[in-house]
Amino acid sequence: MLYKSLTGILPALFISLVTFSQAAYFYPGGGKMNASIPSPEVFLGYPVGSHHTRHDKVVEYFKELDRLSERVTMQVIGETYEHRPQITAIFTSASNHNRIEEIRKEHLAGQQTGNTENIPLIIHLGYNVHGNEPSSTEAALLTAYYLTASESDETIKWLNEMVILMDPVINPDGRDRHSHWANMHKATPPVSDPIDREHTEIWPGGRFNHYWFDLNRDWFLATFPETRNRIKFFHHWRPYVQTDHHEMGTNATFYFDPGEDASNNPVVPDFLYKTIYPKYAEYFAAATDKLGSMYYTKESYDKLYPGYGSSYCNFYGGAGFLFEQASSRGHVQETNTIPLTFAFTIRNQFTASLTTIRASLAEKKLLLQMRKEFYRVARAQAAQSPVKGYLFGDTTDETRTRAFLEILLLHEIEVYAAGRQYYVPCDQDNYVMVRSVFEKQITYKDSSFYDASAWSLVHAFNLLYTELKAPINRGNRVFVLPARQIPEPEKSDYAYIFESTDYNLHRAVYYLQNGGAIVQSAFRPFSTHSQGRKKDFGYGSIIVPVHRQRIAADSLYTLIKEVSRMAGIRIYAQNTGYSAGGIDLGSPYVRTLKKPEAALIIGTGVSAPEAGEIWHLLDQRLQMPITKIDILNLSRADLKRYNTIVMVSGNYALIEKNTTDKIKSWVQDGGTLITIKTGTEWAIRNGFTKEKLVPADTARGIPPRQDFDRAADIEGAKAMGGSIFQIDLDTTHPLGFGFNSRKVSWYRNGLTFLQPGMNPYSTVAKYTDKPLIGGYVHPSALKRVTNSAAVIVAAEGSGRVILFSDNPNFRGVWYGTNKVFLNALFYGGILSVPQVMPGE
Repeated sequence: MLYKSLTGILPALFISLVTFSQAAYFYPGGGKMNASIPSPEVFLGYPVGSHHTRHDKVVEYFKELDRLSERVTMQVIGETYEHRPQITAIFTSASNHNRIEEIRKEHLAGQQTGNTENIPLIIHLGYNVHGNEPSSTEAALLTAYYLTASESDETIKWLNEMVILMDPVINPDGRDRHSHWANMHKATPPVSDPIDREHTEIWPGGRFNHYWFDLNRDWFLATFPETRNRIKFFHHWRPYVQTDHHEMGTNATFYFDPGEDASNNPVVPDFLYKTIYPKYAEYFAAATDKLGSMYYTKESYDKLYPGYGSSYCNFYGGAGFLFEQASSRGHVQETNTIPLTFAFTIRNQFTASLTTIRASLAEKKLLLQMRKEFYRVARAQAAQSPVKGYLFGDTTDETRTRAFLEILLLHEIEVYAAGRQYYVPCDQDNYVMVRSVFEKQITYKDSSFYDASAWSLVHAFNLLYTELKAPINRGNRVFVLPARQIPEPEKSDYAYIFESTDYNLHRAVYYLQNGGAIVQSAFRPFSTHSQGRKKDFGYGSIIVPVHRQRIAADSLYTLIKEVSRMAGIRIYAQNTGYSAGGIDLGSPYVRTLKKPEAALIIGTGVSAPEAGEIWHLLDQRLQMPITKIDILNLSRADLKRYNTIVMVSGNYALIEKNTTDKIKSWVQDGGTLITIKTGTEWAIRNGFTKEKLVPADTARGIPPRQDFDRAADIEGAKAMGGSIFQIDLDTTHPLGFGFNSRKVSWYRNGLTFLQPGMNPYSTVAKYTDKPLIGGYVHPSALKRVTNSAAVIVAAEGSGRVILFSDNPNFRGVWYGTNKVFLNALFYGGILSVPQVMPGE
């Protein structure tokens, strides 16, 4: 009845809300505007809120403001994977623009002392990190116009006394994906029915970037160029305030900080949480009250994780502000009260933007005090900590070490050379971030988490590191990645060999295979003699024979030199098959690797981020293609083209029985099926293997009675937002090749629990008896994960199913466990599970 009763008034309602006087609706205070500056409506040719503005039009508008006004400078700081420019704009007075570099340097120089009273205050406004939360970019257009065209005394004061940085579209690729969807399905008259196609994006939706990653989790991990460019821009300016504008469910209202008190990060000084956020909330509340918009604070969202756009700056003495606006997910959509228009969502975001500027200048002294207090507390934390520094580095895996070092340098953490390792002292300005990178366990007040509860990067990289109880002498400070010193391989007339320990092993192997070379792997260790020196090669070392090849010896040598340079791997020339120890090069334990021909199931019901992690890993780090098969096309796909199929988390409800049987037959005929998390549950439920899940504890009886309002806390604590565990990895198994230690850090953020394999040789990785390294886990989940299996290889006919209980590729940053997945991809086709013979 609601839908029928609204249909008559919706066209009029929508038309009235998008053809109103833009000034009256968005700028209720009025004020004179510079007539030479075109408003967004004039420039774009439609009222703001009546259409989703494409990214290229946003760029054009900012270019026009730059051209017409001395108040604006637009910069391009990089580009996305889809080659859209990343732009930022600087708004300030003409006189400030004339000395902008001087202002920036004086601002940075006065960080710790707080002696920046006479320097313009620097803040940053950030919009639209999730592409299908589009209202904020439209608000950015309005804010940019207001700052450029307004001739009010207040605006002139802002521009004289502030430098306002703006990033109008943090995720250009995702925004355009969503904008195209919303615009192509916009109807006249509009359809507000929530089930209408306009309001129901198809997979993967516009939230993510090109590789289906959530960029609002990437500030700490710095996996993507969009984020890396943005982090560089942040440190170039170090603003006092940084905003992050989002959207949430259509039936919600409007959220602004402070967040949940129990979910503040204890590493960040309290001044931010107890003073800054409550003070700003007064300004936001007053402005939103004036609009008549409903809102809330102190619920739902936390400030724990350092990788959000609204939290990253908190770890550098800034104040990050989160805004969450109920989403129209289109141009107008029904709610449980009245229809929510796109224009309404934009107005709240725009009002929050101007209020942030107003509050920041009014509370400048408080912001200066905040930053001064931040450095004071950080230095005190460092002095009180029993850990005075960290040594890290793996000399057997320079690629992984360098990738970790690169992130530290990007975060402007002080790093010093220490022989073949690196030293990070705790006595440094950025100690709060140092602690976040290395510390494995931080105590929190709450047991319910919006996202991860552990994020130690050194564990994500599975790097060897040492906590130092006393500082050591600092060597030369490292500002850029040192050049690699890889000697060119000598020419061999017998074989080339390289170790399996470097992260780039699989990239090198695929490059060789794609170049036509036959590549083999040693399933047992061996030693060689070269130039009077003994060299040991461990499990999984790569052997490339010169003879019995598809390509000529000279062509092979050219390929070997190319792969050594490209992958940064040292390759040894070997002129005999007779080893100094262990197996010989012609041993039966030397197996030829099959070139992966892989497919990834994607589409409705499948986890887009997990699928994107694999696509990105192979695309960007291996330069290896993988076919992405939409789940709707799976029934007609010719599976014989592939030797490996990957299924990440998902419900796979759209796979019919005949298609399931088709995949089973493919496995029985020799295919390798790799499953992850709930993909593993699907495979077990559908009889791909007889391996079993760890059952839930059903012997507890009726749970004790609880008060209704405790449900969220009690049940929320049972979820696993993300914690770090320890597994025991069989490094003699091909999936464990290349690891120097059996003890491996492993990330878990799901509730898939595997029983150890039925065959004693099939459990490649198992959780230890005291597995928790860092983060929170509910006791019931900890009981189920302890001594459970993390990875199982199950033989099925001529093929095999490789079961992962967790995601080894989490958010593109778990370099330490990527290798287990890549080993599954490259070794899966030649894996077998030893048979258990009768007897003791």
